[in-house]
Amino acid sequence: MSMAINMPLGGLIDKSLKGEARFAHEEWLRTYVKRLTNGNKTKLKQALNEVDEAINQWRDGFFISTYDEKLSAVRQGKLNMDSQELEDVYNEETYLQKEGKTGLVADFLYNSIAQYGFINEHHRDAIESAWMFHDMEFLQQQWEYYALVQIRSLRAVIVSMLGTVPTIPETEPQNAKREPKRIEDYPEVFDITLCCELTNYAKDTIYKWTRTREIPCHRSGTNGRKLVFKRDEIVAWMTARKQETKDEFIKRMESQLAARLRK
Repeated sequence: MSMAINMPLGGLIDKSLKGEARFAHEEWLRTYVKRLTNGNKTKLKQALNEVDEAINQWRDGFFISTYDEKLSAVRQGKLNMDSQELEDVYNEETYLQKEGKTGLVADFLYNSIAQYGFINEHHRDAIESAWMFHDMEFLQQQWEYYALVQIRSLRAVIVSMLGTVPTIPETEPQNAKREPKRIEDYPEVFDITLCCELTNYAKDTIYKWTRTREIPCHRSGTNGRKLVFKRDEIVAWMTARKQETKDEFIKRMESQLAARLRK
């Protein structure tokens, strides 16, 4: 689809959010923004604000839907909720849908990410693990990365022309600087988010290790779809990794390579 270089910014934003601006490469975008603003800082800031507002409104159009999963779990006797509690969840989601918001479920997010294409096998393993353990936060984060890729390109060009450090739209979570926790400050059992914080590894890495059983973990919750970690086991695991000798490392790598070759 060809795009006119003189289209309104709102039109380009709309196409970008719909995934219809894939032909707008960086050079095209830079030419477009230059024609739109003439390099004027005030106009560039206005354009950036318009893009950020559109991103925030797009994000606000979705919510995590849990009703169907909870209803199924209740019917199977795996979740204790009375009829009023279920009805409250249903009514809340119905209200959000009437407002024009779209409910997100794990299957939709997984399939959408798969259609965009996995980056590599490591990424595939992480997404499959997140789907298995119903980590909606991680799945939504990964889905948004793909869904917003075109408008992020537009935003990056505007920011570069402004000559400022790119800031994150207000609705996007930011990692505030905090004092590091002591090990004893962590609960005895925690989820993958705290596991990442304690071990200083990314979620996709932890998910990969849970699949290959390289890190101690446990399943709990409905259908065993909640992934939890025990503090003492993780601390022992971290200590063992730090104490691994060079010979032990080589032996472990050779063992993993041999296992791959046998597949």
